[in-house]
This record gives sequence, structure tokens and C-alpha cells, in this order.
Amino acid sequence: MLGNKIRKLIKRKGLKQVDVCRAVGLSPSRLSNYLSGSREPDLETLSRIARFLEVKLDYFAYGDNIKNTKDTGENIRKMREKRGFTKNDLAAVAKIDVQALTRLELGHGEFERDLIENLALCLTCSVTDLIGSEEGYSFEQSNAAVAAESEVVAYEPATPSIEITLSDVEDGRCEVEKGAFWVYVNDGRFAPKVNETDILYVEKVLLKGISDRDVVLYFDNDSLKFMRAFLSGGNVLLAPEVGAGEPVTYKKEGELASGCRVYKIHWQALKY
Repeated sequence: MLGNKIRKLIKRKGLKQVDVCRAVGLSPSRLSNYLSGSREPDLETLSRIARFLEVKLDYFAYGDNIKNTKDTGENIRKMREKRGFTKNDLAAVAKIDVQALTRLELGHGEFERDLIENLALCLTCSVTDLIGSEEGYSFEQSNAAVAAESEVVAYEPATPSIEITLSDVEDGRCEVEKGAFWVYVNDGRFAPKVNETDILYVEKVLLKGISDRDVVLYFDNDSLKFMRAFLSGGNVLLAPEVGAGEPVTYKKEGELASGCRVYKIHWQALKY
């Protein structure tokens, strides 16, 4: 249940419910309704809760449990052996049953977020070293500096020649461009997701041209934002991935607010 997931996150972080209320702008009674399951937050409120509790929206869809695989079990075993631990050693330091560890290494069953994070801590490795990048399973220690995760390339310092910068996009000086175009990242405003000297291949799109989980640049009449799109019930929610800011919700078949623009990021290129 959604309320249980929120409650568990609050407890895990050592927070009080009043801390969440103040940070997210909720009344204590409204948060209590969410936690009890008598009401569910709308997508925008849930996005604010997720940002404060430092998880992605995906967490509330997939939760704490993740299915084990043979590959994950092999990764745990190999990392244990690399660290010179016997099964008994790792079970002792991780405070789990040896039989449970054996099942994990064989790829059986499921495991909880707390368990895999604890194993990674004991083995002095990252969670992704053990389970890889699982769709919908977000970890707070993840700090990947990737804008469009599966669309990253490298480029030579001399090529390609880029004349448009983030400032040009923000100020609307690239509006003469037709179709997609390259943008040079000339500052660190979106670090660590996108760093200075990276280049982005972007395209100005309508709301209906945005797909679920797309990474976009959104101009809100004030400044350029680095955001991720989530589709739900005919709505498009744009949630900030870097820096402060509130999520923005539109109807997918609707129009952007006057003066606002959105650019879909197709590729990110890293200088080498």
C-alpha cells in the first residue's frame, strides 16, 4: 500500500511526520490520511514527497521488494569471494541467516531494499555492483551523471562544432532551429546530471511528443529546468531532477503555459 511505503521511508530516515508536513506543505490530518490509506496523494503531491524523501517516483510503483535473479546471486557470491569472506563471515557481519544468504547467491526468492543495501555496505561496493540497474528501483546513493541514460556517446574536443549554448536555449535564441539540434553545456547549472563541456542533442516538442520517463529541458518563463517526465492518466508531470523547484503538471493533449517551452533530450555526449 502506498501509505505503508511512505511511512517506511519516513521511519528509515529518522524523520517525524511533522517534518514531512512542513517540507511538502501538507496538513497533519492530510498526511495521516495518506499513511492510513484512506486517501491517496495526487501525482504532484507524491512528487514533492518523493523529492523530500530522496527517492524517485518509481519507488512508489515498485516499492521495497525486488525479484532475485541468477545474475544477482552470482554478483553477490563473486563480490563476497573477492572480499575474502566465507558465507559464515558475510552472514555474521550482515546479521542474516546463512541459509538465507545461500538462497540469495543461488538467485532464489526476493529481497528487500534494506537487505541489499546492507550487503553492499558490508562488501564495500555499490548496490549496482550487486543488482545492476533495475528498472523502477531507485537507490539514494546512486549519482549517475547521465541525462538520457541509454543515449550517451563521446565526442572529440574539435568536433562537432556547436554554436548554441544552454543560455541561448534559455533566452530563446535557438527558435530558428528546425528539428533537433546540438547544444553546448557551457556551465554547471545541471551538474551532476549534465556537466560543463557535455553536449546535448535536443528537440523542441509539444506535450504530446513527450513519452514516459523522458528527460527534458523546460523553460518556465523564468529559467531553464532539467526535468523528467512522468505520464499518468492523460497528464504529463515534469519533475525537477536537479536543483530546487516544484513539479509542473499539464494535460498531455493540452498546450504549454504562455511563454513556456520544452525540449526533449535525445542524446548526451561527453567530451574525452
